[in-house]
Amino acid sequence: MHVSSYPRVAAFLLMLASFAGSALAVEFDEKIKAPMVKDAAVLRIEARSYGERFSALQAASPQEFVRNRALAAERFDLTWKIQQAIEARRPLGDLSAIGLEKGEDGSYHIDFDANPQWNRPDEIFFSAVIDVDWQGLGAILVDRGFRAEDVAKLREYVSTHDLRQIMRRESLPLALSFSNIVKKYDKIKRPVDDAVVLSYIYQREKLRAERGREWAEGLLNSLDAQRARIFLAYLDERTSSGTWAPGNQRAGIDGQLRLMRLPDFEQLALAEAAGVMP
Repeated sequence: MHVSSYPRVAAFLLMLASFAGSALAVEFDEKIKAPMVKDAAVLRIEARSYGERFSALQAASPQEFVRNRALAAERFDLTWKIQQAIEARRPLGDLSAIGLEKGEDGSYHIDFDANPQWNRPDEIFFSAVIDVDWQGLGAILVDRGFRAEDVAKLREYVSTHDLRQIMRRESLPLALSFSNIVKKYDKIKRPVDDAVVLSYIYQREKLRAERGREWAEGLLNSLDAQRARIFLAYLDERTSSGTWAPGNQRAGIDGQLRLMRLPDFEQLALAEAAGVMP
């Protein structure tokens, strides 16, 4: 028998309303502009400075990679600027000194093992513990010094803290408020500038990145200090690399506006945030 999901959406609306006016409800701020690369040489200086501070903090305490909110925000902004410049095909020149190797197609390859300053802890943690064979992972961690109860704590944290759902929920007030901005522009028959759309995407992704960092920090906090060190050492053994490649920014901006202009956008966004589909 099919049971309507709308009561769950309505319940979520009541929960969201209880957060109104609190720090939890982050709305779109049209005054915040997405950062852009203005000078590639300055970018390289900023990235080297960030990398040096990252290395110093990591040497002092590997957990700073996860816990340092200011460092994570700086990493996000630098990564955003580089990726947006690649998307817009703006010349960045040789970035090998900061760990990015340019390809012939305009993309940049990153060896995260050699350049961990560009990696995001939530993405590393997420890939290690989501949809994983817990029996196999547990055995690996026990071999390294976990106890059965430590594996159980880790598994409980992951099962009770759905990162994907957290990001959908936390992004909702921002999405709804941006939708209202788009409607305002449409009402006065004024085009929505690309910079406004990029500002929304920037604010949304930065919010999600911070919620991801908080999730990763919470995961570490679910373990004692010794087990946290073991878990980080295990993750450090996993090799990873990535590529930042140019895409179709025009299509991305247009697609975002089409989504916001759907007549049932708010209903769809609420259902997604509540983890249901109408």
